[in-house]
Amino acid sequence: MPRLAIALIFLALMPGLATASEAPMRSITGQIMVLERMALPDDTVVIVDVTSATDTPITGLRRMTDGAQSPFDFALDVPADQALVLRTGLRAMGDMVWLSEPLAIAPGDSDVELAPLRAAAVPQMGFAGLMSCGNQLVEIGFLPDTLRIRLNEQAMTLQPQPAASGALYADPDNPATTLHLKEDSALLRIDGAELSECALILPDYDITQGVWNISAIEDTPALFPSRTELVFFPDGRMTASMGCNRLIGGYRRHGGFLSFGRLASTRMACPDGMGEQEQRFGAVLPKVDGYVLDADAGRLILTAQGQPILRARR
Repeated sequence: MPRLAIALIFLALMPGLATASEAPMRSITGQIMVLERMALPDDTVVIVDVTSATDTPITGLRRMTDGAQSPFDFALDVPADQALVLRTGLRAMGDMVWLSEPLAIAPGDSDVELAPLRAAAVPQMGFAGLMSCGNQLVEIGFLPDTLRIRLNEQAMTLQPQPAASGALYADPDNPATTLHLKEDSALLRIDGAELSECALILPDYDITQGVWNISAIEDTPALFPSRTELVFFPDGRMTASMGCNRLIGGYRRHGGFLSFGRLASTRMACPDGMGEQEQRFGAVLPKVDGYVLDADAGRLILTAQGQPILRARR
């Protein structure tokens, strides 16, 4: 990831800091509308994320709704000279997530005022990446036994099928909906209609690459960081250890948005300090709604409402 992108991520997630970069910037403004007719919980967080054309996080914002209801206005400054992808939505504790579909933003000097963006409830998609089909972006997530795609405000679950080459997936309830993957290319059919020129978009570096050793939880340095670990698998599973028990659970990642589901844990008695460290880890993880990844330095920061709450290194 370019160092400029890393700096923009850090500055955007640290409220009150102004970017010292002289890179050309412009404003994106819009409104987030929730499709479901329901009262949003008071702990709901507004999410706006911008990634590069290769789905690498660049900048974003988080803010509490404080009991307000849809729609929600937003404004964000972004690099003007890059092709970008915008996602917006909401997240409530308990891992309730509503997201708009990824939207491509072309480079340009003028500010961008968007039509209202519709956010819908999103099922578990693990590490959700992108697939480009002509002028349309499709979100794709690999789960342990299935694959999910999100397109036109629908989430479709496909199951693996025998294939002479590559990997073939089909909707068991609608065999005319299929996805055939061959290296970086893809053939996607929805109800028998083929989407043109599909290709997978993969970040050069992401959180699934390697084992992360936890160096600090909030403002408390970790005990024996080399004995800790946090591992993200591409299919949405995660494992962790704070030096004693093994924790297993799931996560979801959409661009720069990150959240965790419920965790299961072994129940070993831990040495002094280790038990308290596990409790701190378990308390901050449900608050996570984003991350900052510095590929060059091998550092990962998990954030909640823009503030760092967990630091790790490879």
